[in-house]
Amino acid sequence: MATPAPRLWLRFLRPLAAQEPSFYRVVLACFLIAGTLWMLRGLNTVHVAPLDYPVTWRYNRQRYHPARPLPPTLTIEVQGRGWRLLSRALGFSEPPAEVRLRLPGTPPFRSPLRPPLRRALGTVRLVALPADSATYYLMPGADSTGVTPSSSLENR
Repeated sequence: MATPAPRLWLRFLRPLAAQEPSFYRVVLACFLIAGTLWMLRGLNTVHVAPLDYPVTWRYNRQRYHPARPLPPTLTIEVQGRGWRLLSRALGFSEPPAEVRLRLPGTPPFRSPLRPPLRRALGTVRLVALPADSATYYLMPGADSTGVTPSSSLENR
């Protein structure tokens, strides 16, 4: 007993086999138009996506150094319309968030990341930060390791 799948395919493809070349161009154009409309409809809806967003760290480099390397980018979760999200994911119009770290001995913010990230993201809404990235500490003394300040951090 032969499998019905090849016969089924032949039944669907036989009407397409003996057509004029213009028929195939019209079919291709229809698929391109349908695909474009499907993509445009998808980009006009709200989505949630993770992004690796660039961060610049600001503190007095002559007096303090980070306890651990600070990351140059943070993985955050954002919500927005597809067009804005697509431009952020591709790296267009992506100004880095400028995070100012507090001096030792002062109470840390709940998270020094939220306000600068919200300002930098613009119309894209910040949904979530990395787990427990709420505190970053600076230690007295100049950066003796020669590591650039954009690469030091301590999570608690």
